[in-house]
Amino acid sequence: MKSIGLRIKEARLAKNMKQDELAARIGAKSPSAVSTWEIGKAKPDCVTLLRICEVLDVSADQLLGIKTEKEMPSLTEWAMLNQYRFIDEYGKKAVNAVIIAEYDRTLASQPKKPRIRKMRIDYYDFPASAGTGNFLETESPEEIWVKETEEAEDADYVIPISGDSMEPSFHDGDKVFVEKMDSIEKGDIGIFVVNGDVFIKELGDHCLISHNKAYKPISLHSSDSIYCCGRVLGVVED
Repeated sequence: MKSIGLRIKEARLAKNMKQDELAARIGAKSPSAVSTWEIGKAKPDCVTLLRICEVLDVSADQLLGIKTEKEMPSLTEWAMLNQYRFIDEYGKKAVNAVIIAEYDRTLASQPKKPRIRKMRIDYYDFPASAGTGNFLETESPEEIWVKETEEAEDADYVIPISGDSMEPSFHDGDKVFVEKMDSIEKGDIGIFVVNGDVFIKELGDHCLISHNKAYKPISLHSSDSIYCCGRVLGVVED
């Protein structure tokens, strides 16, 4: 039987989320807390478990391995099982043949779900709006799996977003696709390093614009150290 730690790990990986990212989003006291749960050294308390469920978009029953009422056999199914156990081998063969034929017929009538294709892409675990330097030159990316979309194919890397300065277009914790380029057009959204600070902003006239009206534009001067790290193409879908 799977442990709760293994179920947490599977749900986390399904979200393309690192251990320290999950720890931060649930407000864990230590970044290593998730690791201790996943290897079975400890278990999260009830409040923390609910936070994990919310962040990973799973139910507590799923993490605890509890079968839901829908998964349990109904009284009619239990009765049929008892009847099946009573009949002889000849009868069981006949029942099996009918069940297989009806299962195949029902399966064939179901609409086919489109297959979701995925691809790997570089991921810089270095949030825009924080940090120093040109991270593309100093940081080593890891690889994550994303849905194979037009944006994913055009992008060169993915970066997480920190803060609310670009709401409602982008939210804290979002991951965005970025196409590498040294400059972008006015009105485009890009990743910029200005005097050592990394930002996701819309390019304006000699300034960087936040979509959240609570933030003033960042003025750009000839004396500033400015890097354009690429154009933002869109948000990575879970």
